[in-house]
Amino acid sequence: MRRLLLGSAFMLMSLDAQAGVLSCSFTEPFFNISFDSTTGVVTWISADETDPDTGKPIPKILAKSAKLEIVDPDATGMKLRLTNAGETLMNLQITMQADDGMSDSTYPMEGKYGGNTGGCYTDKFPPFNPYEMLEGLGLQP
Repeated sequence: MRRLLLGSAFMLMSLDAQAGVLSCSFTEPFFNISFDSTTGVVTWISADETDPDTGKPIPKILAKSAKLEIVDPDATGMKLRLTNAGETLMNLQITMQADDGMSDSTYPMEGKYGGNTGGCYTDKFPPFNPYEMLEGLGLQP
């Protein structure tokens, strides 16, 4: 009975760990890509592509059943790949030093989409501003 409870607990923890949204910000051109690991949907959105009537950006679905996989767990900065039907959509690497090319924020992951490099994050590991962190410690950078 104890093994069954322990096994169930680990299974629930792994299910919870698999659910989340990965968001990536890119500049020049300015666009965002998000991946919902629960649904497998990958969405691309840009302020450059808007609805002529409302002026709001029009999201474009890049994939409906994408998967995120670990490519090289032993590399310095674990490497990941977002794929759909065997096609690589985006390569990622956990660096804890990535950026979006414009803001002062530091991102936990670097994402490469086509020839563009951006900063990627999740709700549990959001981007942060190192200057604000230092100011919070009473330091003036």
